[in-house]
Amino acid sequence: MKSIWNDDYDDFYGNGGYYTPTYQPVKKSTISSWKTKYTGGWSKSWSSFSFIEQCKDNDENLFVKDPVSYLTPTASEIRKKVSAKKQTSIDTIKELARVCYFKMIDEKDYISEKYQQVELLSDEQQVVYHQKKTLFDSIFDQYIPGFTPLEQAISIFLKLKKEGGSEDDETLQLENALDFDRSIYADPEINEQLELNELSKDRKMEILNLLSLVGKFGSEFKVEKEISEKIVSNSDEHSKMIMRDYSQFFMLDLYQKMFPNFRTKFLTKDLTVNVPVDRKEQLQKIIIILDFSGSMDDAEKQIWVNAILIDRFKYVMKGEAEVFFSYFVHNPEHLNFQHIKDRDDVIKFWQRFSNNPCGGMTEVGKMVEHIANEIENKRLCNLDVDLSEEKPEILVINDGMDDIGVEAFPYKVNALSLFCLSDELKDLCIETGGRQIEIDSNSKIFSHTKGVCQEIKA
Repeated sequence: MKSIWNDDYDDFYGNGGYYTPTYQPVKKSTISSWKTKYTGGWSKSWSSFSFIEQCKDNDENLFVKDPVSYLTPTASEIRKKVSAKKQTSIDTIKELARVCYFKMIDEKDYISEKYQQVELLSDEQQVVYHQKKTLFDSIFDQYIPGFTPLEQAISIFLKLKKEGGSEDDETLQLENALDFDRSIYADPEINEQLELNELSKDRKMEILNLLSLVGKFGSEFKVEKEISEKIVSNSDEHSKMIMRDYSQFFMLDLYQKMFPNFRTKFLTKDLTVNVPVDRKEQLQKIIIILDFSGSMDDAEKQIWVNAILIDRFKYVMKGEAEVFFSYFVHNPEHLNFQHIKDRDDVIKFWQRFSNNPCGGMTEVGKMVEHIANEIENKRLCNLDVDLSEEKPEILVINDGMDDIGVEAFPYKVNALSLFCLSDELKDLCIETGGRQIEIDSNSKIFSHTKGVCQEIKA
């Protein structure tokens, strides 16, 4: 097999545009020719190691007692499922997991013996005692999402995390309200998708926590099914319309003829009639291209990617949209789209989707130009599909570190940039009537449109 670093990243695109599971990517340690873009992408991953504490599993000082019949999760188990940098965070998740287990067995006596005599605690400890007791007591009376005590603990932990601050800061606000959108956390279709992808399965609660935010900025890229009706002489389908002609008298509902002022309404045509129509539904088409460059090989970015895709796929599941998806790097000839049009296609997508990008340089402009040309020629790269009448908008998902390569886009483009904003990409999107959504490393979200930058909050 050829090296993927010699423009052959299309090895990842076999079998309909998906990463081939049997292919083993080049190990990071063997890559010696990375350009500045990729060292920039890796600096976050490597530098983050310096402020991750080497957490221990000494549970003697936990506020919540050992349930005995429940094995408290270890630091390594916790870190596999959530980004927790500090020992205090690990200990809090352990305490929450124990409380959630006690909730499951309906046991409210959960405080460790050494913390039960409040008067013997220091003033600082008493403050923490009352904060934790108030929080933990509330857990017993609320809906907490998650199928295991650890999953429930993580969902609570994510609500407690303080937003903003420096990257190595991890402060918990124990007074935060535990308000969970049950419609998201309990959605069977969302949970099914999460189980089909390895990263989504491990970081399930983080993705679910992001979905409400994604829904907020997802509304910036509206998905609407277009329904058109044409009046015909004969059809099994009918639509109520305002009366236009006296010849439509036989189309009136009987109850209208009982109106005391029916004659007046009839003369003024102020009535509704059942008109035979030919109704056509046109699903919205969404073209998504996802950055597959090395700088995207970051767990936090990929968690956002999965949340964004799940949000878009919910419209496919509901029969309101179709998605055309491809990875991209620098060669437009290697765009390889998968047409995702129904639930079965969504399931197949997640079974083979890759969260391990390691491609080369990226040039967004060339991708957009190529897609626009293909649509004009009534096809879409590898797909024999005519989108020329609909001209669907393009959604670029990247990390903002892409070369653009053009001075203007020939097509309406929206962009969703992770952890790094490209002013050039933002300006080009806005000039086409599109917008750019920026997600920074602290999960703050900004929508950029013409002359406006607005923060989007949950």
